Amino acid sequence: MTKSLEEKFMHVFSGLDRAYGIYEITGHKNTATGVKKNGRGKTLQEPLTVELWQQHLSGEVSIGVIPLKDDETCKWGCIDIDEYPIDVNNIIKTVESMGLPVVPCASKSGGLHLFLFTKDPVPAIKFKNKLEDIAAAMGRTGDEIFPKQYQWSTQVPKERQTGNWLNMPYFSGEDTTRYGINAKGDSLTPEEFITLVEKKAMTETALDELVPAKKSKRKLIAKDTDNVWSEAPPCLVHMKLNGVPEGCRNNALFSYGVFFKKVHPETEEWKDKLMEVNKEVCSKPLPHGEMTALIQSVEKSDYKYQCSQPPLVDFCQSGVCITRRFGIDAAEREPVYGGLRKYLTDPPLWHLDMDGQTIVLETKQLHNFSMFQQRCMEVLNTCPPDRKKIDWVAQLNTLLQDVQEVDMPSDMTKSGLLEESIIDFCVSTESISRLAIMSGGAYRFEDTNGAKPQWWFRGRDVVKYIQEYKSMKTVREAEIFDELKKMGANNLAKWIDKSVGNKNIWVLEVIEIDNSQVTAEQFKKPIEDSAWE
Repeated sequence: MTKSLEEKFMHVFSGLDRAYGIYEITGHKNTATGVKKNGRGKTLQEPLTVELWQQHLSGEVSIGVIPLKDDETCKWGCIDIDEYPIDVNNIIKTVESMGLPVVPCASKSGGLHLFLFTKDPVPAIKFKNKLEDIAAAMGRTGDEIFPKQYQWSTQVPKERQTGNWLNMPYFSGEDTTRYGINAKGDSLTPEEFITLVEKKAMTETALDELVPAKKSKRKLIAKDTDNVWSEAPPCLVHMKLNGVPEGCRNNALFSYGVFFKKVHPETEEWKDKLMEVNKEVCSKPLPHGEMTALIQSVEKSDYKYQCSQPPLVDFCQSGVCITRRFGIDAAEREPVYGGLRKYLTDPPLWHLDMDGQTIVLETKQLHNFSMFQQRCMEVLNTCPPDRKKIDWVAQLNTLLQDVQEVDMPSDMTKSGLLEESIIDFCVSTESISRLAIMSGGAYRFEDTNGAKPQWWFRGRDVVKYIQEYKSMKTVREAEIFDELKKMGANNLAKWIDKSVGNKNIWVLEVIEIDNSQVTAEQFKKPIEDSAWE
């Protein structure tokens, strides 16, 4: 049976099927690299269907797909080039010279997406690592990588997590501004795009064997018989294979000098190696006199790579570098922060991707760097190096610019959980005796005049039930009473019994529930891992 176009798109962009993103463009904003389309994204925890893809292709609703599946595999990934204006032809030239099986697409914001596809799902960590390798080889380490995480957090149930989504191409079909681009720089129709994707899709073995290097330089890899380069910082390896960018010779060669000095600490051989690499990696080698001066500078150095300076920063893979014998020390490395998601509970929870893993944080833990370090130690068994407050605030503001908000069911908010617990209290302790009130329960009052039935109960009893029985120890009385008022309850004086007289109690109209769906075990089960604790 022939698949429809929307079914084909859903197949090649197969991802998480229980949530998706939507995006609405609201205007434009100026960035350091040009003008970018601006808008608001939102994550919906609902099934991603063929009908939604049809609406996307027809221009009705712009959807985003989360590449990470429930089983922590992926079938596609992307390098998101956020550069304005963008030299598309130059990027395609680089892609072709390196023989990369990626499919370029114009992005929603006017940048470029480089998509990589596989025929079948592969472990997400492989996809993420390979895309990071490709981005670094292209000198584009600063670009976003999707998937942003390769595994689900163990802090909360997987079903309550979503991951970061990417806006899909071909919104509005053939009338789109998000079109695929072939090797000649021509735009593709939706059908041509699908054909190209199917042609470029790789097996897992081919993905493993993919080397992001210029075809003419790949033979250098085989010549590394002493494995020196396999223990070198990845940035230096990428530049050895793909060349040093124009205007960056001195910085690059200085770090090559530091590397060779680490390899040959007892001899002068490092100087000869540096002279050789100057001719090998620079299109215009540094003159002999300048090389002599640079060698003298390296001799006086403290063996530190210039990681924060171009071109090293553009080719950086610090997570790999710390595993290399001649790489940087772990203490020198800053984590790589990916996406930030704001779960709209009350108060909100934040899911931050860090080095491909997800950490769940309260607002104070995200805002206060010391508390953030402690949380990383508890969850990820790592402690990021200290940062100045102004630097951490700058980092947070960068993350918040592209934060994805995740809508939550009402029963996942603090207010929703309180309302549910109040109803649980009334239903589970309900009695037809007024004296039940004095024993800590709820009395069901039936009005003989036909008015709606009511629950009568003492405030202190529902507070005790919620704080102790439901394990919500941090909830204050005032919050519970505010929720009762939201539900329409009133605090009134009511006649209980001649032995008791009038008492101030809470009166709430009975909220009927489907008793066939409620069991005693549900009432006994405490609310664990509540949204605000």
